[in-house]
Amino acid sequence: MISKALENFEDKSALLSVLALEYESNNIGVARAKKWLANAFDVHDEEVEGDFNVYEDMGDVAYYMDSSAEGTNVASIRTVLNFLGEDCSGIGSDSYRRFSALLLSMSALERRWFLRYWLRTPRNGINVGNVVKILAKHFGKKQAEVKKHTTFNTVANVCEYYMADSEPPMILNHGTFVAPMLAKAVPLSKWPKNKIVDYKYDGNRYQIHKKGDNVIIFNRKGKIVTPQYPDIVEIVRGYDCDNSIFDGEIYPVNEDGTPAPHQRLGTRVHSKDHAEAAQRCPVEWVIFDCLKMDGKAVMSLSYTHRLEVMKGLSNQAHRQFDGDAIAFYHEAINAGFEGIIVKDADAEYQPGKRSVSWAKHKPPRIELDVVILSATYGEGKRAGVFGSYEIGVRDGGSYSPIGWVGTGFSDSDLIRLTNDLRRNVESFANGKHNFLPRVVLEVSADLVTRDAKGNIGLRFPRVTRIRDDKFPQDANTINDVLEMI
Repeated sequence: MISKALENFEDKSALLSVLALEYESNNIGVARAKKWLANAFDVHDEEVEGDFNVYEDMGDVAYYMDSSAEGTNVASIRTVLNFLGEDCSGIGSDSYRRFSALLLSMSALERRWFLRYWLRTPRNGINVGNVVKILAKHFGKKQAEVKKHTTFNTVANVCEYYMADSEPPMILNHGTFVAPMLAKAVPLSKWPKNKIVDYKYDGNRYQIHKKGDNVIIFNRKGKIVTPQYPDIVEIVRGYDCDNSIFDGEIYPVNEDGTPAPHQRLGTRVHSKDHAEAAQRCPVEWVIFDCLKMDGKAVMSLSYTHRLEVMKGLSNQAHRQFDGDAIAFYHEAINAGFEGIIVKDADAEYQPGKRSVSWAKHKPPRIELDVVILSATYGEGKRAGVFGSYEIGVRDGGSYSPIGWVGTGFSDSDLIRLTNDLRRNVESFANGKHNFLPRVVLEVSADLVTRDAKGNIGLRFPRVTRIRDDKFPQDANTINDVLEMI
């Protein structure tokens, strides 16, 4: 249906960009959106709050403010897209007036969808994968080809090239983030035969670009976080290479250089005084792959060849080229690391793909990436902060709950989570606050359980870390969980 609609849609690239949600968080939050909507329509805050409690959707709240509105001025999708991407954390009166004028000029239906996209909750069942399918069908391309093109370009740019009957460039430009290759947990029987084994580090994944003295650090989401790591910038600046892209991990260390608990890394990620944070939380940078070296893309080379290309660089991952992988695993665990990654020595780098070419092996506890669905306030020491969290996994276009977790948090974790979640409150019912699925946690448990009614749960769940580096769509699926029963 959407593919057919594109035929008569002038600004195809902008439309697909909106559908693919190709813009950063705008820091609006539901609470501020309620206030802005009340001011725009000149109604009391309580009226908006009451409507939200009924509809549980800000798009519907905006729609029913005047459901008969026909619209007086159809704004271009570029205008809408620009506003959707505007950071609202420090927005001024001029921007607010533009918002009000735009909102009041829309039809009721336009307002419904504008609010949903503004709050990053379109609820249309469309994700980047769907947009890739739309592009492929509309332009008569193979999905695999389109997916490859969107790895190196935005959806909007790919669309522009296709409309011009041109091939999108698949070049690794300095400062253009490439989705990282991901490891997969697989049984020993499916490990690569011709293997190279790396330590698995308990840190955060980063991609680092170097061109001359210009160093850019991207987190796993593609956000630039260079200021957080001035010490790592200096290390990379010292590399004897140019126009290069590295894949690796930054992890916290103790004074003696041994791995420290992952939670300490939050000091770097969330501190505003980066120099002071560097003193309080020393870290190590470790390289385990290379996408580009001295201006030449090397992703299509085997892992063996990529290691050869970058062998002269410091901070290499601790690795084994031959020998007993299980013995190497125990060596990693005894040294305080997470485990090992068993890599196919002959495999090329596959950006954005979770591949059996990289097999991760960690201690045998159930580990899942989940989203926070709701929470309740704590008591005693935890009074004033959310103390217990309902967690869920992806289930089609929504999320299915798999239980509650309340252990594994530091006091600072609870304060930060409470502040973050308050900006994402969707509704309040039955003594709990329900949230938009924004925050990802990594949890561990003894096992997955299922009761007589078929409800899924976790035995002795514990939070391992807050995954600031992951999107909600990176969470595990209900099928992943069912396979663990």
